[in-house]
Amino acid sequence: MAILFSIQLPRDTTLRAWPFVASLLLPCLAHAQTDLTGSSRLLGDHTDLTVGAAAVAAPRYAGAERARVQANPVLVVQRGMLFFDTARGAGLQFQSDSGFYLSQSLYYDLGRLQRDSDWRPGSRVLAGMGDVPGSVTARTLVMQRITPYMNVNAEAEFALKQDARRNRYRAGVEFTLLHGASDTVTLDLDVHAGDRRFNQAYFGVTDAQAARTRWQAFHTGSGVYAAAVGSSWTHALGDHWATTVSVTGTRYADNATDSPLVARRSFVGGTVAVTYSR
Repeated sequence: MAILFSIQLPRDTTLRAWPFVASLLLPCLAHAQTDLTGSSRLLGDHTDLTVGAAAVAAPRYAGAERARVQANPVLVVQRGMLFFDTARGAGLQFQSDSGFYLSQSLYYDLGRLQRDSDWRPGSRVLAGMGDVPGSVTARTLVMQRITPYMNVNAEAEFALKQDARRNRYRAGVEFTLLHGASDTVTLDLDVHAGDRRFNQAYFGVTDAQAARTRWQAFHTGSGVYAAAVGSSWTHALGDHWATTVSVTGTRYADNATDSPLVARRSFVGGTVAVTYSR
């Protein structure tokens, strides 16, 4: 989970972002307006709300040896095509009867600090590396159901801040192993990649950074940096309450394998959440 902020975007950044967002969502909006009424599909006739809390165990930063357990809020609000999600941001979503799903949202990448933090990625062992600046991002998720028990999905996230341009990508497949009245168990297989700027920001060490730290210089290119296998179990506690337990194993590869910042090439993280929905 991540914590969202209210940020005022620079005018030129906003103008650059919205043509991309509009190009993805205008066909969906046009379809929505020709099916039933535009307002009923866009705004819906009711609001779905999920609130809760989660405990997340994860490394202090990508590749860190030290881990931490962090408490995060859970908030998901959906009405028609509109949604707000602490894990995905705020935006628009569309789902067809054939199982195709598309969402476009604005999110916030917290970056990385060169000191310990209770709520942002970072560690004091990175002292001298400088901070990786945070940025508002445009986040696109595309999913297609192949069978009732399998879907393929892809995600792209583009940083919009002028001095923090970097893009990350993910492709995966999700299997539903169990779906009953009270329990749902899923298995996820994912590959993570980044452009050169993303990989260099999180796994690289420039010559200037090497000169003021104990790290050796390391330059990365674009491409895959990790693969992950995860499983999630959601158990319903009546009509409104539910618990979710997720475990994910990640292995750094290719562009991150030889990075001096990656102290642990493999790690297992987990999340335990309790939610209330209505």
